[in-house]
Amino acid sequence: MNELLTIDALRAGYGNIEVLHEVSLTLQEGMLCAIVGANGAGKTTLLMTLAGVMPTRGGRMRFNGAEITRLSSHERVRRGLVLVPEGRRMLAGMTVEENLQVAAGVRGAEGFARIGGLLDRFPILRTRRNVPAGSLSGGEQQMLAIARALTIGPKALLLDEPSMGLAPKLVDEIFSIVADERSRGTSILLVEQNARRALELADHAYVMDRGRIVLEGTGSELATHRDVVAAYLGG
Repeated sequence: MNELLTIDALRAGYGNIEVLHEVSLTLQEGMLCAIVGANGAGKTTLLMTLAGVMPTRGGRMRFNGAEITRLSSHERVRRGLVLVPEGRRMLAGMTVEENLQVAAGVRGAEGFARIGGLLDRFPILRTRRNVPAGSLSGGEQQMLAIARALTIGPKALLLDEPSMGLAPKLVDEIFSIVADERSRGTSILLVEQNARRALELADHAYVMDRGRIVLEGTGSELATHRDVVAAYLGG
């Protein structure tokens, strides 16, 4: 299995506060890697730094065989590293279809050609295609956020808390969508507060604590690890 995304001794933070302390991890091609940890562990900061939204203070990042540490966020998206941020961040006044079209513009004709297939995969979005994104339910907005990222044809998806704030039935649906996308060959780095569900789905997983990686293993290994069970799985 080839390494698609490699992070070595990554450091990042806000102002005078360093949040990430020499974080190192690897995402393999076609795999789903979960990152679990308490609120404030640095998980969202990690994804934002990988996406180029936050600058690095040290360390290196390689994606698809090339150094990306100093690339802009837009260039990372063009190379296929795409963030689905926490909170969805819709273009609220634009329709569902217009949101997809804006994202599709990154790939031009290739991106626009994907929209029909994505509306087939997300039937609720087809029925709501002419509705302003801001009027969608939380679950519908999360589906739109994922579909919007998929119009770009990502090599790797960075998913930040996709189940946050959703009812249990919708959580099941979102995790089903994530599993389906992994089965289609997209590599996924998943940050998720629902550690049990994330580890069930993960090929590999890391535990973050106060800006550091403190444990790693397969999803099944961490799901039964004494410390993980006690801290995150209600053991």
